[in-house]
Amino acid sequence: MTTRLQLETDNFLHTNPALYEAFNGEHDQSMAHFIHKLLAHYRPGSRVLDIGSGLGREVAFLREAGYDAVGLDNSEAMLTWARDRYPGVPFHYGEQADFSLGQSFDALYCVGSTFLYNFTNEAIQASLHCFKNHLREGGLLYLDMRNAAFFLTREGQRWLTEELAEQRIFEGRPVSLRTRFSLNLPAQLLLRDYCWSVAEDVPITEHLQHRLLFPQELAQHLHTAGFRLLQLFDQPAPHTHADAAAGDLSFTDALTGRRLQVIAQAV
Repeated sequence: MTTRLQLETDNFLHTNPALYEAFNGEHDQSMAHFIHKLLAHYRPGSRVLDIGSGLGREVAFLREAGYDAVGLDNSEAMLTWARDRYPGVPFHYGEQADFSLGQSFDALYCVGSTFLYNFTNEAIQASLHCFKNHLREGGLLYLDMRNAAFFLTREGQRWLTEELAEQRIFEGRPVSLRTRFSLNLPAQLLLRDYCWSVAEDVPITEHLQHRLLFPQELAQHLHTAGFRLLQLFDQPAPHTHADAAAGDLSFTDALTGRRLQVIAQAV
């Protein structure tokens, strides 16, 4: 049966979980393995909250590993997909800057640049305070996002001048994606212009944004919200390094990589 794609949407992938899975690796568990590795290293406890849980793979993986993991997302399509795939696993609807589960967790993570949908400093603080309110004292926070400093490198500059293209076969149909990046410097936003082509259908264009956060700026936000910074690093990066979950944890902070990652503790 051919999946009927939802075309009228403000975020094409997030409204079409099956296509999201096709473009992000149906069997890709690299992020789940990396989160598990971080939790095994820091040992914060078993109660874990996933902000922006999406397809639900990380939550399901951690529950299989013995954690009491819970997911939260603001996409009804993603929540429906996750609940259907993993019946009995708790997935809640909520916005990262304004949710209340009435529970306290030992660890909370927000990966895949979900945190960068906080476009303003006020929204960043609101989300961090909401995260802290759901962590016990000493609880662990892990953030994974685009690295603003990457766009100061030669490779990052190339991303701003060239069109990026990729293609997948989705249910027997070719789906191509063309991407152009640009910057809104005063607002410190990465502008993401996407053009989707699904077989012979009319191309779908969308214009999305990510807030760009520089390392010291993010460290200050965390401090203001009541977190103690433990690690600020770009390697290992589970999205871009297949072996990120292998071997011992060894963080590097050159911060020239595509991903900026943070480990902090609620104080």
